[in-house]
Amino acid sequence: MKLRVLVVDDDPLQLELAQRGLERDGFEVHGVGMLAGMREVAARVLPHIVLVDLNLPDAPEQRVIATARAAAPGALLVLYSAWEDSKLRALAREHGADGFISKSESVINIGRRLRELHQGAR
Repeated sequence: MKLRVLVVDDDPLQLELAQRGLERDGFEVHGVGMLAGMREVAARVLPHIVLVDLNLPDAPEQRVIATARAAAPGALLVLYSAWEDSKLRALAREHGADGFISKSESVINIGRRLRELHQGAR
């Protein structure tokens, strides 16, 4: 079974890199560039994992997290940002995210980490 990942990132280059890399790694990947499009895509594809950038222009990080949870309630929520790990860890803990990944990670490591999180959630 291919894991379905919804990547939410307003940076078109970052979004494309994540999509291509994860697709090459065997994931089924869908991307959106704004929080506003997340609900529609999530309802259509029913992702297993939502990989969401916290630095979106249309909402503060707390609203991004809440909207991602509401859009895909059965999915794992993984924070994805260039912020330092300690800040990501604290936000993940505070808002009940299932994990976090730094944008500085290689796509290979991102795929591995998503699989680990998914296996741990079973």
